[in-house]
Amino acid sequence: MTTETAAPAPPARRWRGWLWLSLAANALLALWLWRTQAPAPPPPATPVGEAVVLRTPGGRLEVAQIQQTESFEVSRDHTVLGVPVGSTYSRIRVPAHYRYHVELAPEWRVTRRADGGVRVIAPRVRPTLPVAIDTARIEKESRGLWSLFTGPQQLTALEQSITASLGAQAASAPLLARQREAARATVAEFVQKWLMTQTDWKPRAGQKVEVLFADEPIDALDAACGGRPGCAAERLNAAGL
Repeated sequence: MTTETAAPAPPARRWRGWLWLSLAANALLALWLWRTQAPAPPPPATPVGEAVVLRTPGGRLEVAQIQQTESFEVSRDHTVLGVPVGSTYSRIRVPAHYRYHVELAPEWRVTRRADGGVRVIAPRVRPTLPVAIDTARIEKESRGLWSLFTGPQQLTALEQSITASLGAQAASAPLLARQREAARATVAEFVQKWLMTQTDWKPRAGQKVEVLFADEPIDALDAACGGRPGCAAERLNAAGL
């Protein structure tokens, strides 16, 4: 009679069995440690809606506004090992609301004219910052082979640059020139309604008000103070304008 004996398990099968047993033990241990550890403390509360009130020394007179849609664009080329593989083009269009003001604190120089009116040299016109935008009408787009992956990040960077770009645009010579006459009319109305109601100026109420700004070309200011070269600079420096 021949006796058959079971062959021993192959070494690879025994190794896999111990591996699964070890993984199960580690999983049970991790679960037990997770359930017994103290819960993490909640994150500190972040103040929401906390207001900071800032004072405007002397006050401001808003004199003009400009509303126009601005467009911001950026294009980025992509390469792999120096080989061009396409580009991503991103653009943001947003309605911008520019506002301009003059400071009330500096001296406003007012003189009587021979024709019965008055001449006013007001402080220089400044942009009110930051420039306001209408977020409800903002438009964003990205195009290109890789825009699905690179577009969102590129748009985020472009959006974060808008405030600084609009501030520089507001202070640019073309926009300052565009708002000049509207600002001049506003200051003339302000002088008529405020200055001309004072006792010393009531006899000139209703007369012409000529308005010049401290940031206008110095030749125009010299002409306004009699044509003597340099007289406007002297007055503006003395008034702190």
